[in-house]
Amino acid sequence: MKQTTKLLSSLLVSALVASSAFAEIRTWTDTSGRQVTASFIGLDGEDIILKTADGATHKFALTRLSPEDQALAKSMKPSEEPVMLANATVAQASAAVDRLVANGLVRANPARLKMNPPKAPIKSFNPMANDEQFVRRVYLDIVGRIPNYSETMQFVQDTNPNKRAKLIDMLLDSPGYNSNTYNYFAEMLRVKDRLEQDNLRGVPYINWMQHQIEKNVTWDKMVFEMLTAKGKMWQDGAAGYLLRDAGMPLDNLANTLAVFLGTDVACAQCHDHPFSDWTQHQFYEMASFFGATTTRMTAAANRKKGKDSSGMMAMNAMQDLMPKIEEIVTKSGGDIKRLRNGIRNYMGANNAIVGDMDTNSMKLPHDYKYPDAKPNDPVEPQFITWSKNDKNLPAYKQKMKSAEELRPAFAKWVTDPTNPRFAMAIANRMWKRAFGQGISEPVTNIDDPKQSVNPELLIHLAQEMVRVKFDIKAFMRIIYNTRAYQSEATSEKIAMGEPYYFQGPLLRRMSAEQAWDSYMTLVLGDPDKYAKPLEDLYSRSIDLDLSNPKLDAQTVLVKYDAFRKMAEKERALMGGGLAEAGGDDMMMDSGKAKGKGKAEAKPAGDMMENASLTYNGMVLRRAATLEQPAPNGHFLIDFGQSPRALIDGSVKTGSVPQVLMMMNGKAQQMLTSPDSLIFRTMEKVKSPPEKVEALFVSVLNRRPTLAEKDIAKRALSGGDDGYANMIWALINTREFIFVQ
Repeated sequence: MKQTTKLLSSLLVSALVASSAFAEIRTWTDTSGRQVTASFIGLDGEDIILKTADGATHKFALTRLSPEDQALAKSMKPSEEPVMLANATVAQASAAVDRLVANGLVRANPARLKMNPPKAPIKSFNPMANDEQFVRRVYLDIVGRIPNYSETMQFVQDTNPNKRAKLIDMLLDSPGYNSNTYNYFAEMLRVKDRLEQDNLRGVPYINWMQHQIEKNVTWDKMVFEMLTAKGKMWQDGAAGYLLRDAGMPLDNLANTLAVFLGTDVACAQCHDHPFSDWTQHQFYEMASFFGATTTRMTAAANRKKGKDSSGMMAMNAMQDLMPKIEEIVTKSGGDIKRLRNGIRNYMGANNAIVGDMDTNSMKLPHDYKYPDAKPNDPVEPQFITWSKNDKNLPAYKQKMKSAEELRPAFAKWVTDPTNPRFAMAIANRMWKRAFGQGISEPVTNIDDPKQSVNPELLIHLAQEMVRVKFDIKAFMRIIYNTRAYQSEATSEKIAMGEPYYFQGPLLRRMSAEQAWDSYMTLVLGDPDKYAKPLEDLYSRSIDLDLSNPKLDAQTVLVKYDAFRKMAEKERALMGGGLAEAGGDDMMMDSGKAKGKGKAEAKPAGDMMENASLTYNGMVLRRAATLEQPAPNGHFLIDFGQSPRALIDGSVKTGSVPQVLMMMNGKAQQMLTSPDSLIFRTMEKVKSPPEKVEALFVSVLNRRPTLAEKDIAKRALSGGDDGYANMIWALINTREFIFVQ
């Protein structure tokens, strides 16, 4: 009885008001007169199941309700919505998703028959992907690379009927998941290594984000920290989110709403939105939540009542120290003309700081032209709504007594489980990661969920995201275990704007990061063994406390010298070439791994700590550990890596530079080198047929067909060059570059 009372009390305390896609919502009253607004899911024996707007489903004794509500419940029709209790298993949660996808497939057929030309009706999910297709896909989707030879064979030869679920669990808990998830968020959030202002770099922000993913910090907490962070980036890496767009608060707001809430209001920055209901005044009401926020220490000093002493001291420090610095450099024989700008920029980077003032300075633009206000009028903060009932949700009950509370209030509103779009936006994005297309497209603008391809599925996934408490890993575990995801890929062409109903994942190209990391797998065996060196070097080198009156010119010069030598220290950790890649565990048996006619290879663990291998000027590490984005001319850029200027800015189509890179670039030459790991893998077997099979399993993660074996036999008749030619041919196939 105590447990039942506790459950009911928890339910009544929630008292959430929202709409449901499946069942009518109403107010329920218990025997004590307490009330809660929830939707009726159904009866289970002597118990009733109700669902509140936070996505939680509550089950308790029907007798706890008033006699009137008990009678009503007994007369009501059960909801068709899947019943998802808080402790539902992954299998139950995945099955519920599959039911909603299947319902959507049935509803799709009338529309498909009306197409010109008509399309055949969808009778069911695509056939189940075979083990070779599945292992390749799930490695690419979860850890961002193809499996190596050993990983492929271990899975294919496993006879455990539950091996797919076990593999998904193993991959989600691996370092590769962290790297791949970071790549996705970095592209979405436009994370850059080198920012535009002074010597400011995004390295601390990058490190912070990677550590958050490693610790599996939930999405709502990550977003809250990014929106509320204060200080310098190397004091709080989350400050990098606002410093990424330093001095551009309106642009940052437009990106914030598009990414975190799936709401595109960018047009309203300059005028009323031409295709939606958003007005320019509404945009500035939202921007007003950041009207007291600054990204420069000097601005903070000027806008604080009484003038913040730290900001003023920082300005004075730069003015006072530069003459002394110039004097020391000149006396020591240095060229101050060559160093002056560099030192100024170095010190100036320490002015980049996120802070909140005690006054809100947000005003309408000088050219505001609408009758509801005048140009340059002050703007009070106001949350946007998507329906007339939204203001009744707990997300909208934020306290804002002072200007310094504006940003935290905005962050709480964004990340609240009852925000109408927060859970839905990230759930829609994660679905697209797995299937190649969102339920609502584009993912940056969920204008009306009811107009999506499968509204019930979209709303259910949003509720599931809330149920798992925004745990991205837990959410993706549900998706990867669905029958829909484990189906064969759909290869039919889907025209732009044409709905797709998810009978299986779409056939899609690898991302630039997936292609590069797959190359690294063929070269390194286990690329996660090669970590990013000296990740905190920048933070230690750049940090100056300009507000410290004891800071002297000599200290600045010593730290600036260390800052200039960062690249030199990183180059010192370049620890070898292809012959040192991989280890015995990457091979097919326990023999020594040797390059062809070369020195014996060293296992990765025997190398200098944090050392990185190189080949022809390329650092051989995973994409997540390289410069963000890669420099021009790098494989990643030629393959379409986002330059991190736009949200989701990567290029997913082929290009001439890609073809040239694949056919005769440095990365291609690396794979066909006799020192490459893939060559040494083939040397572990003796007969040509076994070598061919090892090659196919390593590159395409499947055994060759009889026809392919015949072709390979003829290709190998020309000598040892035949193996290099086969590697070249397989890497350049559509089968390699597509996720199927």
